[in-house]
Order: sequence, then C-alpha cells, then structure tokens
Amino acid sequence: MSQPIRVLLIEDNRVEACLTQKWLEIANGDSFAVEWVEHMAQGLDRLTRAGIDVVLSDLNLPDSRGLETFITLHAQAPEVPIVVLTGQDDETLGALAVETGAQDYLVKQQMDGARLARVLRYTLARHRAQGGQLNKSPSGKSPRVIGFLGAKGGVGTTTVALNVATALAKQRKSVILAEIRPSFGTLAYHLRQEPRESLRTLLDQCPEGIGEQDVAARLCKGPAESRVLFGPQQMDAFQEIDPDQAESVVKVLAKMAEFIILDFPSQPSTATQAAIGQCHFVAVVSERELGSVLCGKVALNQLQSWGVGGDSTWAVVVNRNEYPSPMDLTEIRSHLGCGIVGVVPLATSASFETAISRAERVAASFAEIGNRFAADKIVSMKL
Repeated sequence: MSQPIRVLLIEDNRVEACLTQKWLEIANGDSFAVEWVEHMAQGLDRLTRAGIDVVLSDLNLPDSRGLETFITLHAQAPEVPIVVLTGQDDETLGALAVETGAQDYLVKQQMDGARLARVLRYTLARHRAQGGQLNKSPSGKSPRVIGFLGAKGGVGTTTVALNVATALAKQRKSVILAEIRPSFGTLAYHLRQEPRESLRTLLDQCPEGIGEQDVAARLCKGPAESRVLFGPQQMDAFQEIDPDQAESVVKVLAKMAEFIILDFPSQPSTATQAAIGQCHFVAVVSERELGSVLCGKVALNQLQSWGVGGDSTWAVVVNRNEYPSPMDLTEIRSHLGCGIVGVVPLATSASFETAISRAERVAASFAEIGNRFAADKIVSMKL
C-alpha cells in the first residue's frame, strides 16, 4: 500500500476544517493524512520540520491576510507545493497567488470532496514531475545564464528574451526569465500580468541577505512552466540598482534553474556590468539596418571593455520593419565581429494566410536560438 499524501491544512474556521478533513478521509484513490492548524505561525512552525507533501491554506487567517499569507508560506518552504483557498469574493486573489507561484487555488463555495482530492493529487504529481524544486536541473547540466542586450532602445530585446525563454521551457527545461532593470520594462505588458512582487522588493535587502527563498517568493508563473522575475512596476519604485545587489540576485537565480534568461536595458550601467559578469553568454539584439548595427558594435565594444567577449558574445538579428534593401547578414557579422545565433523574420503581413506562415517561421527562429544556446557547443548560424 502506498504512503498517504501528507497535507498541512491551515484554516481558522473549525467547521470548514472538519469538513475538509472528512472529505479527504473518504476520498477514493490515494489516501490523505491531514495535519490541521488554525494560525499562520503554527503552519510556519510545522514547515520547519520535514514530512509535509502539500499545503492547503486559507489566505485570510487571524495572523495573516491576503497574498502575504502565500508569500510567507512559500518563503518558509519553497520546496513544498501550495494550494490556496479563497471565497467567491476573493477569487482574483487566488489567481494572483497562482501568478506568484502557488500551484492552484480553490473557491470554498465551489469545492467538494472529489474536486479537492483531485486538485491535491494533480498538484503533487505535477510538482514531482517538475523535479520538486526550482533549483533541480532535469538534464543534470550546469546552469547557463544568458543575457540579452539591445543594440539600442526599441529593437525588441524583451520580445526576444521572452520567446527564447518560452522555447526552452517548451523543451521541458527549467527556465527563469528576469528583468534586470532599474525601471519599468515591457515584460508584464507582453504577458498581460500585473505582478505584485518584483525585483524592487528584493533590492530592499543587503546583497548578502538575498537568498533562494527570497527570490522564489517573488517569481511569477510564465509561459510553458517558466518562471518570471519582473522589474519594478511603479514609478515610486524606480531607482538605480546597486551593482552588488545585481550580482547577488543573478548568482542566486543561477542556483534555481537550468537556464536563466536576463533582459537588460540598452543603456550601460555598473549594475548591468555586474550582472553580465555572471553571464555565460550575452546576445546583442540588432535590427537589420546600418544604424542599429553600428549601435550594436558600440554595445559589443562596451562588453569587451568589461572583459566579456570572444565565444561569450553573440548577435540576434531581428526584422521589425520592411526594409527595401536590408543589410546582408555577412556584412552585419563583419561589422559586429561576432557570430549570429539567429535571425527573426518579420511577423506581420496584410494577408492572413501569409501572416500564419510568417508566425510559424518566427516561432521556429526562436526555437533555433534556444537550441543553439542549449547545445554543448554554440556555433554561429550559416549565412
């Protein structure tokens, strides 16, 4: 007989707690062993000891309320999956908890025994399939930190970083995408998210105090099971990043996934320099026209002055506009002085059929870039 699934239930309503326990006692299939506590402090204390497979917690408790309940629990035991309980009026809060890293949420008024047991089983199975922890690499390989830097503003660096991260995650690789920016980036807009947690709250700590639990609590769900660390979202949170903090954050991220994809602003800074110093590879993103390529060359010279060059620097060429005579790729490589790992074709078209075909080619180009960075040895594409 298999071991029961060990559930920590944190619920201050005694009637609802007893009903939940009763449902799990009579559930078909896997058996459940439920430990019930009424307060957050009791739950945190229990999580200091081993023996819990999954947490089922109300978000509103006598000593903790709202999203902070999940964040605190997750920070205490990031290796344990959490399912949150909400009321009908708080369903949006449940969705926010999932965006922040919860495995799932259940609305109490819509819950029954069969649904509850099914969600808990699926949560645990999915968590185990993912390796149980973010810092486990499915392939067993050393992590790769890859930075994307725009030749200039507006070339689509965030789009490239996001799509390469997604392409790698679709290959069942563990991926974290992070905006290392002192002010607002467009990643949240691309993902249609309004994150409550971001890089900014991490930077309230001293560099030595930033740990995996702190970072994990601020990761949101991204495409294809990837995780995302967003840059600051509000103007009052915009401020320069201390280089030591930037370095510390990237070092911690490198312990948490197989691939760390970093989205950098095009303007050089000491924080970018410190973070890029932790990258295994840096890709400069340039449009296929002379002005952008010349800016890309300046960016590569800047990287070289920071001690980053040779086989560590590459280029991604994007086609954002219909140029009458786009630059030849051989000429671009000659100007930049580094290999090209991918060319992203123009995605838009007036024809619906042609647009679909182009979208497929765009997706294939990002998959190719991801494959090149995942290979044992990175080689430039044939021009």
